[in-house]
Amino acid sequence: MIRSLDAVIIGPGSFFTSLLPIFLVDGCREAIAQVQGPVIHVANLLTEGRGMSSFTAGDAVHQLSVAIGRPVDAVVFNVVPPSEAVLWPYAREHKHPMQLGTLPAGCEVIEGGFWTGAIARHDRARLRSAVWAALAARMLA
Repeated sequence: MIRSLDAVIIGPGSFFTSLLPIFLVDGCREAIAQVQGPVIHVANLLTEGRGMSSFTAGDAVHQLSVAIGRPVDAVVFNVVPPSEAVLWPYAREHKHPMQLGTLPAGCEVIEGGFWTGAIARHDRARLRSAVWAALAARMLA
């Protein structure tokens, strides 16, 4: 079933406890490696606390590429952090805006203001538009 997908969208979510475990299922890695369409990663808005304080979107892309057995084609990345007042409660939990880091060659960055509210959630309309634009650019060209 996975092999027949037109594209794969990964994320956002807790990287080590929600995203990576999916690819441990027997056959999942091999099936995703055979998908002909693009793989797009939606980077988290924040780091996940002390243990991941230096984790970047680039780190996620590198680890996902290994986990799925193929390159990630694009990463959706927030470049407009909210105000300090919104970030303060997260900082107390040692969570900070995700940094881009170094991406592998060939991985496109899709930048935008995806955090628009008082809580760390991607704006659905903006995220939807970015993902559809990325898919259209890769699949309709």
